[in-house]
Amino acid sequence: MGPQGVILAAGAGSRLGELGRRHSKAMVSVAGRPLIAWVIERVRAAGAVDLIAVGHPDDRELAEYLAACAPGRGARLVHQPERRGIADALRIALPHLRQATGFVASACDSLFEVDDIAALIRLGELHQPGAVVGVLEMGVEATASRSAVRLAGDAVVSLIEKPPPGTVDTPLVSMPLYWLTPAVTPYLDIQPRSGESYVSTALDRYLRDGGTVLAQRVRRRLEITTAEDIARVELALAG
Repeated sequence: MGPQGVILAAGAGSRLGELGRRHSKAMVSVAGRPLIAWVIERVRAAGAVDLIAVGHPDDRELAEYLAACAPGRGARLVHQPERRGIADALRIALPHLRQATGFVASACDSLFEVDDIAALIRLGELHQPGAVVGVLEMGVEATASRSAVRLAGDAVVSLIEKPPPGTVDTPLVSMPLYWLTPAVTPYLDIQPRSGESYVSTALDRYLRDGGTVLAQRVRRRLEITTAEDIARVELALAG
């Protein structure tokens, strides 16, 4: 049996404008299918099985969609009561995972190449215990609103969540694509007093405690944040 997977699908889609008032980010239509359908398809094609989707209790459309999926085409749904970030969503998913070796996790607002997801899984299965994070070169400026990654070879030295402009010199950004093992999961339980919890912060704590995190470079990320992104992603999918 292949590794398990987690799809992070609790986002409200507040920056999607009118679309976001009618649909969650997971359920916005992309080329005639809900966005989450594209993510599930790619994660399964990369080798993951027994998928879990973390959604919000108010998202009835997502629940109905997953319930209607044919066996092997959908994901089991668990709920994140409060939208408190990806690390919190993963913490909620943990009791539903076997965690024998590890699992792959992907945000539902991002489409990665199947080969890149598969490579991340293979690296993670070889690298026990520890973690693997997908990274993409986006330029130093992009790190100010994302998570900067410093590397030594293929090993991650540090992850800095939203560093102030001018404080880092790396062009690499952490992607919401991870391989996580039981060695890492206790760090997901460390919750901030307020606001969102970030996987990058959890992984950086793990590194500082002597853990090992490897980087898997990805070729591209098709991200949907605003309604304008949908046409761009559809064009990329058609090509």
